[in-house]
Amino acid sequence: MSKVMLKFKEAVLKEIPLDKDTVTIGRNPGNDIHIDNLAISGFHAKLINRGGRFFIEDLNSTNGTFVNGKRIS
Repeated sequence: MSKVMLKFKEAVLKEIPLDKDTVTIGRNPGNDIHIDNLAISGFHAKLINRGGRFFIEDLNSTNGTFVNGKRIS
């Protein structure tokens, strides 16, 4: 099963299995992945599984969404 690894600098903080086709990420507790940090918007981003390939979409977050250090649009 695929998973998300939440990292800060080089430390892995959490590993979360991706068991749904769409997974929401944000500070609001209603998200599938809840991150209680002021740098994260209430509804920050979502991960979408399309045929085993994952895509991330920023949900107009205040601070942006970064993958491997690069901001996504």
